[in-house]
Amino acid sequence: MPTEAGRYLRQIKTRFDAITNDLPRLIQIAQTMAPGLLAGGYMTTPTLLPAWPSEFGGRAGGMMGIHDFPRNGHRDVSYVALPDPRRWKAAEDKTLARLLASDAQIFVNGRREEIVEAGLDVSRFSGFTGGAAIDEGWGQWPGYGQLVSFRQFEQFVRGWVLFGELLAACTRAGKMPILWMSVWLEGAFVRNAHFKPPGNVREPWPIPTFHENVHIPPLKSGHIAEVFLREAEMIRQQLVAQQALLAKAASWITQARETHHRVFAVAVGHAYPEILQIPGADAAARNKNYPLEWGPSVSDLNHAMPQELGAGDVSLHLGYSPVDVADAQRILDRGVRFIYTSPYGRPDQLRDHPNLLWLDLPWRPADATVDIPGYSVRALPMSSTAHSMAYFAIMAELAAQIGLK
Repeated sequence: MPTEAGRYLRQIKTRFDAITNDLPRLIQIAQTMAPGLLAGGYMTTPTLLPAWPSEFGGRAGGMMGIHDFPRNGHRDVSYVALPDPRRWKAAEDKTLARLLASDAQIFVNGRREEIVEAGLDVSRFSGFTGGAAIDEGWGQWPGYGQLVSFRQFEQFVRGWVLFGELLAACTRAGKMPILWMSVWLEGAFVRNAHFKPPGNVREPWPIPTFHENVHIPPLKSGHIAEVFLREAEMIRQQLVAQQALLAKAASWITQARETHHRVFAVAVGHAYPEILQIPGADAAARNKNYPLEWGPSVSDLNHAMPQELGAGDVSLHLGYSPVDVADAQRILDRGVRFIYTSPYGRPDQLRDHPNLLWLDLPWRPADATVDIPGYSVRALPMSSTAHSMAYFAIMAELAAQIGLK
């Protein structure tokens, strides 16, 4: 029987296919980005979309030597993502004005059309990933917009695919960018700290962009993107097989809302909930403009979920760390309906419970996905892409259940 989650996931497959067809263009953009960095420029992420510097910086399998703003003129590469165009006032954005006044090359994780619509000189920008328009989706929620959205998914996938091809282009020029090792792996703190320059003469102490005296066999163009997209498609297929569970998760949320109980969500990573751009100056205002309460990214269930959640409430935790069975059991014992997932899988000790809904979301533990031959760290994190597919599949079911178009 067709489901709304299935409808959403079928459209995700269509978007994977479109991104695959777009790879030659994305590879060309990556090859345009590389020369500035190879000539000594910085990779920078000025904050236009607040979630993007967090998503792109400090990530397992992402680049270490990132700066917040250009300092080296035309050699610097600024990689930005665009805010919701319905609420972004580009003419009043001081960060944008400062960036445009710099000599940095500006590459946009987003749509060229939104720069044109904002009245900006499109020739000042060096490349665009493309992606979903803000109104691509359904389930209109008053004060917010579409509950079912493709924009965040495409920002994650296109944004990381472009970086992967930039990395590959650098290896073909004989240089390997320094990547973060996930702090969930043994020895990562020491390994990562090793790249911080020693000394106490002056600050800041910037991490270099590239390794010195490290040879990585040149990576063929398209390889990193193809592996990442293949792994993401496998996760999509896993979700297709769990459509009944996704519908049940939505029904729990619907029932909680109908009985005036709380629905509290956490997606552990670097982008949620900020990537949703829920309007409101404080939590109370945001909760009026969105059907779920959102908490910050916290793995520890004792701190991630409010202790006052109880019988009739729903907790959604798209996790990142290994499962702590005792912590999960305490949530269940309070009568909370608990929608839960972890890339480490469900341990045998976490037994069936009428209030437990486990989703299998098997992105690779420690997040980074693509093996780099000859290098100790994988590239490109998958968590944000996987969480987006699962979350918006649930939202597709919720929108149908509460009668949103």
